[in-house]
Amino acid sequence: MKIEESCVARRRFLCRMLGGGTAALGAGAAVPLIQYAGNFRPDPPPAFMEIEAKDFELPPGKARMLLYGRIPVLLIRTESGAGELKVFVATCTHLSCTVRYAEESRQIACACHGGYFDLEGKVISGPPPRPLQQFHQKMKDGKLIIALEQANLDKAS
Repeated sequence: MKIEESCVARRRFLCRMLGGGTAALGAGAAVPLIQYAGNFRPDPPPAFMEIEAKDFELPPGKARMLLYGRIPVLLIRTESGAGELKVFVATCTHLSCTVRYAEESRQIACACHGGYFDLEGKVISGPPPRPLQQFHQKMKDGKLIIALEQANLDKAS
């Protein structure tokens, strides 16, 4: 074998190894990206949701977060009177950040841009353009049933 032929064979081998490694790296990066992009299909929320008593029985002035499908839910037990239960979609109407209940101020707060809502879901201050969406709710057999639409709540009977 001549020296020129052995250099060409080595170069071809190294190029193929480098090309194969690059292809494997590209495939390794592409597969998770494709799987991630595939999760953008919106799953429809359930028609209604039954919440067990242990999840909604809160002391006055306390709150709890739950999930309604992929939608965050904020349950708040008010301090007034018998402690009414308020159930909101826990997504700010400004840029869809998740809101929380601020016990010290008795307001619903969005930490992203300083939006505040009262316990009726109405905007107090900040950039949110609309009030928070409230869930329709009713009690049945010791469970709280919530739905985004009244028609779905009626079907839960």
